[in-house]
Amino acid sequence: MKQFKIQIAWLWLAALASLPCIALAQDEVSPDSTPKGDVVSTEADSPDVEGANDTAWTYPKSYSVRPLTLQKGMVRANGIVTVWDDGVDTLVGLTLGGSIGVTDDLELGINNYRVGSSLQQNYEGLVALEFTPDFGYGDIPVYGRYRFLHREKLDFAGDLIFVIPVNSSFAFEVDLPFRIKPNDRLSVDTGIEVRGTFGSDRYADIRIPAIVNFNFSDHAFIAGETGVWFVNLGKSYDTAGDDREGTVIPVGFRAGGAWKKPDKQIIDLFAGFAFPALIEAGTSRSTFDGGIWDIFVGVAFNTRPLF
Repeated sequence: MKQFKIQIAWLWLAALASLPCIALAQDEVSPDSTPKGDVVSTEADSPDVEGANDTAWTYPKSYSVRPLTLQKGMVRANGIVTVWDDGVDTLVGLTLGGSIGVTDDLELGINNYRVGSSLQQNYEGLVALEFTPDFGYGDIPVYGRYRFLHREKLDFAGDLIFVIPVNSSFAFEVDLPFRIKPNDRLSVDTGIEVRGTFGSDRYADIRIPAIVNFNFSDHAFIAGETGVWFVNLGKSYDTAGDDREGTVIPVGFRAGGAWKKPDKQIIDLFAGFAFPALIEAGTSRSTFDGGIWDIFVGVAFNTRPLF
């Protein structure tokens, strides 16, 4: 059984490695480029039309330079499949979520996928299913994100997240994400994420993510994620049930591509892997722990403004 799980992991890693190649191939034969001699039509992406039309679709295709909030009227629907080994069991699950841009600065959703934030909870969403080792449902995160500051090189926002319990306890989270954009290819995501869990097990998690995103073409991007995670400042460090607390440094990688259909939608395809607790301090576990890992693949559909 263990060998089968390893084979699944290698297949997913192979799929991950192929994503940038697919996106680069799309760049080489991009539908956005017009052959010589053809008549160029004026679409919503044209700067001339955008200047004359306040409702133009300005949301970037390039992932690294996207703002922290959806453009007004846009809707995002996404799905993520995750294989996660928590050190005790290997879980396989599916998470579906949705978000909407109420204004250019306000985004609401029932989702665990937010631009510039870490994917810290594997099975939370509008619909979250766990298939193995036992079938079950995940919790439901209802969030609002308001962007306080929007500049050419910087976005700053705040998140309020209420986690409606389905198979665990109620949780409340406050995030302050930053996205720094030095140029049109590179961005750095950081901030602070504070989560309190209530009920029979009361504890707090504090995460300071550090995510570097780089678009090496209009379609393809790669990202590396690390940071500092102050885990379970109350108790119950891991699934083994011992009362522990500690500090963790995660290490992860993701890659993907984006394809834009003019006047319709942007489709994102992405995958990644991570060691959520690769380096630990203040715990009774090993300092270097590769036994906890997850691999994921996902797709997101971003519509053009609907209102």
